[in-house]
Amino acid sequence: MRGVSFVSIFFPKFCVLCGGFDLFSETMAVCKPCTKLHYLPQKQKLIPNQVKPQSDRFVFYDQAFFLQRRGSFEKTLFQSLKFENERPLAKYFCLGQGTLTNLLKEDPPNLAVLVPSSPKSGPRPYHASYALLEKWKKLWKIREDTSLRKVSADKQSAQGFENRFFHAKKAFQFIKSDRIMEGVHVLIVDDIFTTGATVNEIARLYKQAGVRKVTCVVLLLSGGD
Repeated sequence: MRGVSFVSIFFPKFCVLCGGFDLFSETMAVCKPCTKLHYLPQKQKLIPNQVKPQSDRFVFYDQAFFLQRRGSFEKTLFQSLKFENERPLAKYFCLGQGTLTNLLKEDPPNLAVLVPSSPKSGPRPYHASYALLEKWKKLWKIREDTSLRKVSADKQSAQGFENRFFHAKKAFQFIKSDRIMEGVHVLIVDDIFTTGATVNEIARLYKQAGVRKVTCVVLLLSGGD
């Protein structure tokens, strides 16, 4: 098959949904028929997927976008990526990033940051949005800020709605307390937006350090189940 690597002849990557094999499944673990069935219908929109800011609390990020809305289909794929280490699926969740790339061309970010998911030292566990971060670092030739650390061992996903905001307040900090980034446009990349507590707190820390603008991009917007 054209475009399929020689290695895939002996170790083909089948679609995680239907078991089919084509260039799509080899690239992102979902075949073309399944992609057309589940992804394309929800993308027939010209308006970017912007997250509506909360009106009942302070919002520190300037804009937030999501690539896909989480339904039962996306939830199944996301669990395969996160718990079964189906890493090619990360590319599936990057579909649609071109629209946002064009949207941000007028004021591109200067710095990118991946939301820390673990306080442990050493190699970071694979992050679902890592593929998107790498794409945009190369596109805009920007560096990744790795000075943000998660200092809480508790998981944000294990918290109730209200507790997520209290937990986020004490969950992150910079390695250095004298962070000054005047005039910088920071891009925060995360996997899922549920309440927005995590990205909002991280945006607050960066605004406190003097950044000019904070844009958040997440793979999935929760609430589509």
